Amino acid sequence: MKSRSTGSSSSPPVGVVVRHVTDIVGEWGRWQLNIALFSISISLFSSLNNLAVTFYAPKVDYWCGDDGATTSANNQSQSIDYCLTGCQNWTFDKSVFKRTIIDEWHLICDWRGMASLSESLYMLGFALGGVIFGGLSDRFGRIPILWASLILEIAAGLSSALAVNITHFMISRFILGMVCNGRYLTTFMLVTECVGPKHRASLGMYFQLGWALGYCLLPGIAYLLPNFRHLLLTTSLIELPWLVWLIFIPESLRWLTTHGRWTQAERVFKRAVQMNSLADDSGLLERQLEQLKMSTTDEEQQSSGGGGGQQKPKSKSNLTYIWEIMKSPNLRRTTLIMYFTWFVNAFVYYGISLNIGDFGGDLFINFLIAGLLEFPSIVFPVVAFKFVGRRPLSSALMYLSGLSCFGVLPFLSMTAIWPRVTVALIGKFFITSSFVVIYVYAAEVYPTVVRQVGVGSCSVAARVGSILAPFVKELNIYTGMSVVLSIYGGLSIADGVSIHFLPETRGQQIADTVEEAEQLNRRKRKNKNHNQIKNNDDDDANNDFKVYTCCIHKF
Repeated sequence: MKSRSTGSSSSPPVGVVVRHVTDIVGEWGRWQLNIALFSISISLFSSLNNLAVTFYAPKVDYWCGDDGATTSANNQSQSIDYCLTGCQNWTFDKSVFKRTIIDEWHLICDWRGMASLSESLYMLGFALGGVIFGGLSDRFGRIPILWASLILEIAAGLSSALAVNITHFMISRFILGMVCNGRYLTTFMLVTECVGPKHRASLGMYFQLGWALGYCLLPGIAYLLPNFRHLLLTTSLIELPWLVWLIFIPESLRWLTTHGRWTQAERVFKRAVQMNSLADDSGLLERQLEQLKMSTTDEEQQSSGGGGGQQKPKSKSNLTYIWEIMKSPNLRRTTLIMYFTWFVNAFVYYGISLNIGDFGGDLFINFLIAGLLEFPSIVFPVVAFKFVGRRPLSSALMYLSGLSCFGVLPFLSMTAIWPRVTVALIGKFFITSSFVVIYVYAAEVYPTVVRQVGVGSCSVAARVGSILAPFVKELNIYTGMSVVLSIYGGLSIADGVSIHFLPETRGQQIADTVEEAEQLNRRKRKNKNHNQIKNNDDDDANNDFKVYTCCIHKF
């Protein structure tokens, strides 16, 4: 094995100052690879859980068999007539799906909206899970919360599959949403804390491959398992091998060291050094750990105001930070525009994704293509950032998304299905790319002192959009697809216009204080000197990581 020592036996390697975990275990190796593969692969269950409603509550033809009728009554006028007159013998089409929650609990007529409500409750739980489990993992560690959330995720999934009524099903889905996001966020934090800065950006991108992979696998699983109970049982039980894998996943070294768990940290360090083929030469690890302790202590003293008995400043509440944002005129305007942007992105993204079957054609093929589009949708803005500013790119993507939605309208009356499905999927591509852009954009317009709260509050606005998106199915039934698409298109274009009032951040130093952010907002929105908005490699290197973390709140 390689020796890490190049200096004396009583000091760390020459030229190496041990200030961070990766100064000891290295930035990348077999130890990090194990954690990364676990985290990336298990993230596929997020898309399986988030998007499964498309297949367990699809559009199903049904009719009343009281008078011996055998023709479908799923069109608006006939179904409403049957609902008004009453029916004792509803019959459901089982040519594609053998069993759905629609026919299982007769979610039609007055109960029509219950299927969408179940998905909205899932999204609500998803939003709460990010807040609850994020705080728990900071307090108790990544691994204990990962164990709890993963076990609860499997249990809630099984409970959904075995639900005895719609109420039981909705409660199970609500809990599933909470623990699913808790597991997702915890694994993301774990994987990003184990590698060095050179690999965080690429890992952030690879982390999203799990979501896209699950997106693509879901239609195949649903096709093979047309019974919703079998579908949910399968997507829950196949997560069991990750429980075994979790036994071999260590606690975050960054969490252990910052919380003073040095005894446990030393065991993890030893294992990491062995797996990364970095031999412990003459007690080098012990000396490095001692230096890391001193470095950690120094940072804690600096963060608490230094020595001399100065007390650590009291931390502010999130509401206090929100108030600081809102009392600043230009930052307030930016925040309101960002809230609207995030809401529209989530509403349109999930509106199209969850209701892709409403555009016609084969549901399974359409869903698979939509999943495959996730890959280029994520890569495209990352490349575009090298050549175009945040504001014009974000605005253009929203315009193109809106125009694509309006572009479907002329094809609704056509017999051919593929033109409207194609244009709808193009809109899906643009709205997915826009989601990537707005994450890095929001991270750059907010100053350091309120960045986490600013982006987090934007995520709350996005969750409102994702909670409302499932009810698009009911809106489509009563008003038609043209109204739904017009809403998507109108909101997207309106958002594209509003984005023009945001400041451009490309090539600009990121603000640290609210005052600096105000100065950024006061600058001309169109810089005539192209050299002043050229890409700053150092800034982009620091910000690339934010680009790739979009899936944390999006999914």
